[in-house]
Amino acid sequence: MKPNGTLLYVHSKSNHPPSIIRNIPMNVNKRLSNLSSNEMMFNENKGLYQKALNDSGYKFNLKYEQEILPTHKRNRSRKIVWYNPPYSKNVTTNIGKKFLQIVNESFPKSNILSKIFNRNTVKISYSCMNNVNTAIILHNNYIVNKGREIKHPSEIKECTCHMKKKDNCPLQGKCNTSGMVYQATVVRHDNKIKETYVGLTATTFKQRYSNHLHSFKDEKRRNDTELSKYVWTLKGINVKYDINWKILKRCKPYSNVTKRCNLCLYEKYVIICEPEICTLNKRSELSSTCRHRKKFLLSNIS
Repeated sequence: MKPNGTLLYVHSKSNHPPSIIRNIPMNVNKRLSNLSSNEMMFNENKGLYQKALNDSGYKFNLKYEQEILPTHKRNRSRKIVWYNPPYSKNVTTNIGKKFLQIVNESFPKSNILSKIFNRNTVKISYSCMNNVNTAIILHNNYIVNKGREIKHPSEIKECTCHMKKKDNCPLQGKCNTSGMVYQATVVRHDNKIKETYVGLTATTFKQRYSNHLHSFKDEKRRNDTELSKYVWTLKGINVKYDINWKILKRCKPYSNVTKRCNLCLYEKYVIICEPEICTLNKRSELSSTCRHRKKFLLSNIS
């Protein structure tokens, strides 16, 4: 504890998930026991912590517990998909129970996707709702940014194509737009059959479009996306094609404040609920994790 510091814990009646409230006093007891060399040292220092817990509404008596060294077990690693709904005491429905029931009903053992989506690979953990301070900050940022767009629309150029190539802009004059879920429609010249692909980009569409073009030209990158695989298939049978692009929805990428990535969520929603507009996408893409949160990891901060 720092000098002149005040011990303060989340109140037992706070609107937090029960698992958090339940584990706070036990974690305090465990950490204090691990930091104490013996029971006498523990009893000399537990007074402040016991008072802080009592003031926060916890009926828990701190007691010295000798540290037990963990035994190393060889655990089998699994790719786990976590569902983190926000928790609120105002909601009476058991969201976790309902969600796991949906998983069992939608992906029984007879389903081909049951190896990807089952009770061992899909788990639920409640997240905390935004506090008042966060809600105010998000609201203020929305108002400020909205007003800035109205006052200075010329600051954001929707298209950065050369003047002579404006008519050939892949996104109809909006290629500099960022944060979107887009759709590519591939039309074959021989039989006019259409295939569609849905993708996303947190950067500008022009940067993502450039990567797509590289995957269409460089055979080493033919497996980058389902779209590039299909394009190379058409090339292999000497069929010409046209690709048309359009924006499905503007979304915000992962935020370290909300802990949510609307880009990835909307792309997965389209693949599940509107498969007719993304015929080239595979259901296996649903198990992929959000790539946009990686830049917030400490290991990626220089």
